[in-house]
Amino acid sequence: MKEGTIKNNSFSSKLLRAIALTGVVLLASSSPYFGLALIKNLKRENKKKVWKRFYASLDYLNRRGYVQILDRGGGKLKVKITRMGEDRVKHFDPNSIRLQKQETWDGKWRVIIFDVPVNKNWNRQAFTNKLKELGFIMIQKSVWAYPYECYEEIMLLRKLYEIERFVTYFEAAEIEDERDWRGRFNLSVQT
Repeated sequence: MKEGTIKNNSFSSKLLRAIALTGVVLLASSSPYFGLALIKNLKRENKKKVWKRFYASLDYLNRRGYVQILDRGGGKLKVKITRMGEDRVKHFDPNSIRLQKQETWDGKWRVIIFDVPVNKNWNRQAFTNKLKELGFIMIQKSVWAYPYECYEEIMLLRKLYEIERFVTYFEAAEIEDERDWRGRFNLSVQT
C-alpha cells in the first residue's frame, strides 16, 4: 500500500480525520451524518452526492488500510481507524488548518487551556504558535480564547502535536473581562 496518497484537503482526508477524532464510529445507513458531526461541509451538499462520496471515500480508506469496517449487519456500519490510519493522520499538514469566522457571533467563547510537560516543550511551542497563527488571543500563560467554532480543529491539533492528554477545550458564555475580549476581536460590544 502506498503511503501519502491522500491529499490534505480531500474529502477522504476529512473523513479519516473525523474517524480519528471520534475513535470507533457507528453509522446508521439511514443517515450519512450520524456520528460524523465533525464534517460540517457534508450538510451543504446534495444528499445523494454525499452518500456516493461518503461511501466511495470510506471504501477507499478501507482498501488503503487506514480504517477497518468491523460490521455491516443490521443496516449499520462500525468503522475504526487502524494504526496505519493513525500514523497517516499524524502526517497531515497543520499549516492546512484554517478557522472559519461565522457571520454572526453566537456569544460563546472557545477557551483552550493546557499544561504540557517540559519533555514535550517542542510540542507545546508548536501548538502555541499555531494558536497565535489561527487568531487566538492569550488570556494568561497557557490559556487562549477564540470567539468562533473551532472544536474539530483543536482536537486535530492536539492529536497532531501529540499533547491530547494535556489540552482542554471548553466553551463559556459569561466572561468577566468580556468587553476587553470583544475589543481584541473587533466584536461589537452590546450595552
